[in-house]
Amino acid sequence: MNNELIKELCDTPGVPGCEDAISSIVSREIEESCVASLKDPMGNLIFQVNNTIPEAPTILIDAHMDEVGFIVSHIEDSGMLRVIALGGIDPKLFYGQRLTIWGKEKIESTVAAIPPHISDKNSSSSTPVEDCLIDTGISASKIKKIVAIGDQVTFSTECIIDNQRILSKSLDDRIGLYVMIETIKKINKKALKCNLFASASVQEEMGLRGARIINSQVNPDFSIALEGTVSNDLPGVPLYKKLAQLGNGPEIRISDKYLIADRGFNSYMQDIALKKGIKYQLTAKNAGGTNATAFQVTGQGSKATVLSVPVRYLHSPSSVCLTKDVDSTIKLLTNSILNIHKFKND
Repeated sequence: MNNELIKELCDTPGVPGCEDAISSIVSREIEESCVASLKDPMGNLIFQVNNTIPEAPTILIDAHMDEVGFIVSHIEDSGMLRVIALGGIDPKLFYGQRLTIWGKEKIESTVAAIPPHISDKNSSSSTPVEDCLIDTGISASKIKKIVAIGDQVTFSTECIIDNQRILSKSLDDRIGLYVMIETIKKINKKALKCNLFASASVQEEMGLRGARIINSQVNPDFSIALEGTVSNDLPGVPLYKKLAQLGNGPEIRISDKYLIADRGFNSYMQDIALKKGIKYQLTAKNAGGTNATAFQVTGQGSKATVLSVPVRYLHSPSSVCLTKDVDSTIKLLTNSILNIHKFKND
């Protein structure tokens, strides 16, 4: 496992609309492993991994580059800042957090919190993100030279990898990006009997915006969204609400709020997992959504599904996943690609 690459992906900022730094990492890592690449007007990266094989099926694997975060929306006369959220963030997780502001300089800050001995102890409501003050402790005259409206802001937690686990912000979806990068770098191109494409997409957290224009470029028969998925395997949570559990391998998704995955394609991936001795888990839920929805219904459509690494505390300052689940996801993805020519839609 390339711990340095995982840490670089997780620690590099990239909120929706600000994915350029992540884009540079992805291009650096896999461009030489591909026969062609392009960056579309929206910022999506699309890679053609191997030379075209006539009559062979085309498969697209995708991971999104953006993370949930914030942008500066206002600078008070006092020098304190206000931000708006990009993506789904629980206000309860925001209050009192350390944030990094990516202005002309990298600035550490805190979400202003009222000390408990003077707060309203009867109030159980959360202050909306846009109403919170961001305090740098820097004078107004100086902060206005460093920070501008629209600068991106992220949680300041850094990635830690030890004891067979990863603790970090932005595992949704930097861990999916890592799975995609490592698969492309390691896969035997000469063994491919399909046309393999990969995309690193933008603005997924803002409504699957980037993915909506990728199908017209690739026209895939099959598409797989690579994700970090919600794991709720905590003490006291009923088994039916735990969803994907850490340590049980990648999630093959049956449904979410916007997707009904292709049953034949899912069955094919399950068969691959069983033959290769790879642990996996199925989930059916009516919440959340991924780029698989866009790939399924845009352009000419495709047989779409989601392959995910289970992650606790998604969209928070510190998420957790296990390295063995990451390795299993890469293994299942690689074998699914190498054998896709054997797919039969019974």
